[in-house]
Amino acid sequence: MNLKLNNPLLNIENKLISVLIALFPLFYLTFRGWTNVFVFIFLGVAIYHFCKLPDSAKSFKSISKTEWLVMLAVISGFLAILISQTLRHQIFAKPYDGPLKLALAAPIFLLLVRKKINFIYIFQYICPISLLIIFLTVHLNPMQMQAWGGRFSTYFVDPNSFGTYTMLLTFMCLFSINILGKDNLPLTLLKIIGFVTGFYLEMKSQTRGAWIAEPIMLILWLILYWKSKSKISLTLSVSITILAILLSYFFVDFFHARVNSIYTELYSWLVKSNTETSTGFRLSMWEISWSLFKLSPWLGYGDLGYQHKLLLPEFQLAYSSEVISLMRQVGPHNELLANMIRSGIFGLIAVMLELFIPAIIFIRGLSSNIVRVKANSIIGVCFVSGMIITSLSMEVLTLKYANSFYGLMIACLCSSVLWEDSSEVKL
Repeated sequence: MNLKLNNPLLNIENKLISVLIALFPLFYLTFRGWTNVFVFIFLGVAIYHFCKLPDSAKSFKSISKTEWLVMLAVISGFLAILISQTLRHQIFAKPYDGPLKLALAAPIFLLLVRKKINFIYIFQYICPISLLIIFLTVHLNPMQMQAWGGRFSTYFVDPNSFGTYTMLLTFMCLFSINILGKDNLPLTLLKIIGFVTGFYLEMKSQTRGAWIAEPIMLILWLILYWKSKSKISLTLSVSITILAILLSYFFVDFFHARVNSIYTELYSWLVKSNTETSTGFRLSMWEISWSLFKLSPWLGYGDLGYQHKLLLPEFQLAYSSEVISLMRQVGPHNELLANMIRSGIFGLIAVMLELFIPAIIFIRGLSSNIVRVKANSIIGVCFVSGMIITSLSMEVLTLKYANSFYGLMIACLCSSVLWEDSSEVKL
């Protein structure tokens, strides 16, 4: 982060921002509301910066087109709900709760761009430590395991979300090894321990959507590092990971059973021999969601407005009562379809903007010669790719804490990629 040493208030502000950047990921998945609180603290600092400090408001005049796109990405979900509610003449406050947390990342992003942070310098330590804290939390509360039949979770995070986000943190540990240059031995060990710990947590969550993402993320890691790392070390790392997965498949009963169930449940749904499985229910709910979208592509239905449509004969005759009941209770288990039902075509556009604008920025940053830009771009590609993959099997941005975490991560990563002055002071 660049420091203006001639201004004591700026020095305090810079130090506070560094502390906030270090803390917001630390207890994610551990304490309810943790990231939500940090969104508002960050927002308070941003408001102070742009309203109180001399000349800071003038920086609004220099916002680049790319910065406007990042802000559009984080506020698009909020706008989609506003537009669709207005068209339906139904204004309710509750649906804005999660999207508002994501939208508040816009001023935070502007603040961080002007502070010229290097997010990865801090995050490379915090990411593995966060996973170790989650590990201790899970094992210090064994009753929580029993609540989900042995699947790992925390008191406010279900196993599917737990598995998805531990998978993301796990691969960000892997992707961060030597990302800013050669790591010293303690830091290398910390990242390796974080990766192993995260892999264990993800496995024990029994989240198949996260398991499916693993080989794709591993291939992505190989693609990004193939030219820059030793082929021997890459081959050894991949071999060890594949061996660990194979050993788990052959010797860990729950992993073997759930991996096999992916194929058997998918096949049985396709041939209609048994559609009443976990995968079958989800695929049927996707079909229902697509049909609902076609019935109201522009207006959507809001959070629960589609439920009376499930009484139509075309749904009652085609799907079992169990599928209809699950659709009423949990929705489609797909980020894109969920927003298409909620806000119609505007929900579809919002999800595309939320995920793909940051992805494009990070992909462009991969070709940079500036270490800071490339490093943050690599972690950004890892993070957003994992979100895109897992969004196919669950709603990754429905819950408030997930919106807060995604918004802060995008604000930190995009700001670290986009500021132009290459000089940095590491905190």
